[in-house]
This record gives sequence, C-alpha cells and structure tokens, in this order.
Amino acid sequence: MTVNALTRAAPGSVPAALAAGDALIAAMAARLPPGVTARTLGMADADAVRALRGRVIQTLDHPDFYQPAAEYGNFVTDHLNVAGVTVGLFLGTELVAFGALGLPGAGPDTVNRGRDLPLPEAELLQVAHLSSAMVDPNLRGRGLHHWTIDWRLGVADRIGRRHALTTASPRNHRSWGHLAAHGLYPRRLIGVNSGILRLLMHRDSMAEPVFDPATASLVTVEDLADRADLFERGEQVWCRLHEGGRWFALFGRARPAAA
Repeated sequence: MTVNALTRAAPGSVPAALAAGDALIAAMAARLPPGVTARTLGMADADAVRALRGRVIQTLDHPDFYQPAAEYGNFVTDHLNVAGVTVGLFLGTELVAFGALGLPGAGPDTVNRGRDLPLPEAELLQVAHLSSAMVDPNLRGRGLHHWTIDWRLGVADRIGRRHALTTASPRNHRSWGHLAAHGLYPRRLIGVNSGILRLLMHRDSMAEPVFDPATASLVTVEDLADRADLFERGEQVWCRLHEGGRWFALFGRARPAAA
C-alpha cells in the first residue's frame, strides 16, 4: 500500500495497519539479520504459518507456554488481514518467524483485553493485541522476536491504537521478559479460555511509567502464578532477573506522576 492509501484508510483499521506495516518493514529492514527478509502475510501464507506454529509448539520447554485452547476465533486466518495483520520473516523462501497483531472491536461479543485491565469503554477501540509470535528454534537468539515486537508496536502507534495488550504464561519468562523490555509490563493475572492462567501485559504509548525501587520485591518464576495479591495491591512486574541460577520477576509500583 502507498502512503496515499494509508491516509485514505480508516484510523485503526486493517487497511491502515497494512499500510503502516509495509512502511515500517521498509524502515526497519536494516535491523534484520543478514539473509532474513520481511513482508506482511496474507491468506496464501496460512499453511506456512500453521506449519511453523506446529514446529515451535512441539519444542517448547513446557506445554503451558502456548496452549491453542486459549485462542479464540479462527486464529490464523483472522490475523491474515481479516481482524488483524501479521508480519512474516523469511530465510530464502522459508517462513522462519511471524508476529501477529489483532485489532479488536469494542462490541459486547468481541474479545477485547482492554476490558480485562480494565480500560474505560471509550478507549476499547484504541486497543491492539500482540496476539502471537513464533520463531523457528534454529534461529532463536538472533533478535527476531524483538523485531516482531517493535514492528507490532509501531503499527499500533501509527494507527492510533495506543493500548498494546497481550497475554503470556507466567512460566514463560523468556516471552514475558522480552515483552517487558519493550514496555509491555505484566499488570494482572487473568483466566482466559478454559480457565488457563495468563499474565496480562499492557503498554500505553501515551504514558511512561517509572519504576519506584523503594517498592521492589523479587518473586521466583515458579511462584509467580500464585502472587495475584501483589498485582491486586497495585504492583506490576518490570523485568526478569537471573540470580543464583534461578529466574525472578521484579515486582514494584510506578512512581506517582508529577503534579
């Protein structure tokens, strides 16, 4: 899509996201590893997305890291320019990574994670879901996940969806740790489809929360799912830390906004 197409597309819509996504791919191409290329995906890529998902899910360290039972709708096809957009990363002609961005509506029957935060109803159309990302196990450690996070956040910002939300398994500290490094902080524990427990992560592009070190505490990743009490009293997770051979979540409050 051209810049003119972007200006004609409705703000926050799939066409606007496609135009913004193509522009960002061009702007971010130099940050990809040598030999890796990127493009937005369409329906013709659905089988390649499913195949990559299958390979990645089989290699996860724990079955709780990604459970298709937590998904809703026709997950793959809905994110191929129906209710969201997806970027694909290729090594040659092989799809080796993707990042899906959902663009939910605000209707009462629509899954919109803004309600779980909760956000005011008037801001639900400003929500974007970082719905899923997968990287081929053979290409991990090359920054591909971080690239897809930046791309999706950039698209959301450009189309006026200031609230980026996603969910992650409390056990999967690699995933939520990467997301927290981009400003998507675990804010709550919620139950999703079939009662699966997930961290709800949020970034508001119009806010810049600052960690108050006076409120810091550490919780082991193994115990994170049992610490809803910390979230309920206004704390959040800021990052993951590795100490003494174990991984921890750093909890604490944000500093009060300046008067």
